[in-house]
Amino acid sequence: MATLKHNAPTAVVLGLGQNGLATVRALGRQGIPVIGIDRDLKQYTARTQYCKKVMCPDFKKGDGLIRTLIDLGKQLPEKAVLFPSGDHSLHLVSERREELRDYYHFTFPSKQVVRLSLDKQRFYSFANKYGFPIAQTFFPKTEDDCKHVSKEIRYPCIIKPIQPNLGWRKCFPDNKLYEVSNAEAFIRTLQRIRAHHNDLVVQERIPGGDHRLSFSLTYFDAESRPLCMFTGRKLRQYPPQFGTSSMAESGWDPRISEMTIDILSAMKYSGYGSVEFMWDQRDQEFKIIEVSARTWFPHGVSSACGLNIEYMAYCDQVGFAKPVDNGFRQPVKWIHEERDLRSSIEYIKSGNLKIIEWVSSYKGTRTYAVSAWDDPGPALFLGLQLVKVPLRRVFRKAHFMWPGGQKLVSS
Repeated sequence: MATLKHNAPTAVVLGLGQNGLATVRALGRQGIPVIGIDRDLKQYTARTQYCKKVMCPDFKKGDGLIRTLIDLGKQLPEKAVLFPSGDHSLHLVSERREELRDYYHFTFPSKQVVRLSLDKQRFYSFANKYGFPIAQTFFPKTEDDCKHVSKEIRYPCIIKPIQPNLGWRKCFPDNKLYEVSNAEAFIRTLQRIRAHHNDLVVQERIPGGDHRLSFSLTYFDAESRPLCMFTGRKLRQYPPQFGTSSMAESGWDPRISEMTIDILSAMKYSGYGSVEFMWDQRDQEFKIIEVSARTWFPHGVSSACGLNIEYMAYCDQVGFAKPVDNGFRQPVKWIHEERDLRSSIEYIKSGNLKIIEWVSSYKGTRTYAVSAWDDPGPALFLGLQLVKVPLRRVFRKAHFMWPGGQKLVSS
């Protein structure tokens, strides 16, 4: 473990899931004191040695997290640097930044830019205004809108919430989105969804596999100048096609870099950011999927390649000498051990991945989302979790078959 730097301000990471773990490690390995806040400190990703932990039982509720941050800020000797790792925490601290400004530096952009990045309808309108390429997209509100969109949209298309809320997650816990292949299925699916959630986006599905998805990771200073740039691409997702990265790979792409700078400059962006694109073979063009104003799921690959963007953001906020951007190692593969196993099984079962291709995909230089020699806790507890889940199922089955030690036999 790195020796803590003398008089270095604390970094505070909101959320200790995968995004938060990568952020904690990127900063902790540089000797920065880090505090992680979450409501679940028993999750395997929270078992890192690179931060102190603060439990916030109502982490998902605005007042609770804000009170925790203010109380913590009052105890720290100087302003800390705030790193949100999820959309919920990003939106909350951005909207209530006036209450936090005396205690924290912010690694995310202005309130208006955060709103733009989180609101799909506003962002796609912005992209259209500036001529940035996006997939064909509609935001139906009324019954007439739905009928019109059913005739105009190119199929197959996907239907998803503009911003999934608790109602969506309760009614559709297993679905981030729905894919439909014709107008009849479109109307039927939309009627079912709109009974529970009406703020929807309908978008054509760009054909192609997960490997057509590329991304950038960057940090813009207060004058909207990029201090560093990282590009890479996804190799697999979980769930396949519509999930988050389970395997990604570094790789410099000047087209992605140039488009990222153009998009974020037009937004008057500052702070940490990522942009996701998908290559559309039909018109030989990258289409924008989304802009994120907080750390992105596979962002640990950038620091593993020698470009520590979180540390760059930290140094810029506190006035430390910034690390020199000398590019990054490539190709390096980033792998989320558990999710990529699940993803690979689904690809193999569907016939889209052969066993020999799966084995070959792990060749080359690799870094892992969970496993790390210098920080073994998360991998250890992930292993225990994977063992406990099937054991619980076995014991539940045994309890049903042999209640009180007697085998259940039907008469």
